[in-house]
Amino acid sequence: MSTITISARATTPAAQPVDSLTPNSSALDTPADAPAHLRRALDHIFHRTDLCRTEHRAIVEITHSVARAVFEVVAGYRSVSQLAFVMEPTCIAKLQRRALLETGQYSVEPEPGTAHGQILSLHLDHCFSGAWECTAILGFKKRVRAVALKIEPWHGRWQVTDVELI
Repeated sequence: MSTITISARATTPAAQPVDSLTPNSSALDTPADAPAHLRRALDHIFHRTDLCRTEHRAIVEITHSVARAVFEVVAGYRSVSQLAFVMEPTCIAKLQRRALLETGQYSVEPEPGTAHGQILSLHLDHCFSGAWECTAILGFKKRVRAVALKIEPWHGRWQVTDVELI
């Protein structure tokens, strides 16, 4: 299972020269980047190819955009018909029902900075059937919610075949 955590960008301290290290601090305390040769070795061990990496990247992008769009539909900011290209009709009908139930709780006017929500984390799992099961946790209007998506290949593109909101 792949896990991607997206957090606020932190400021990194400037690199210190080796001479400026005090006896109490050591080079082990500072984080180091993983060498490229380790990545190549792990790719060889786990039989990862460039195709696998591009597929994984596509799934991350789809999950990120569809998860945000799903909560915008439920909040009443977006029309569900905008997701018709990436979702099956059963998923669209499920979102329409959910939006009708929940839109009364939200105001139609978006609050500054909260209209689209923020993806807090993504979890991806590749199934043997070739499908991907993805979950996204989203911070949205003083709430944290989750969506689970099943994404399958369909006629040369990816399509969301199941969606669950939590």
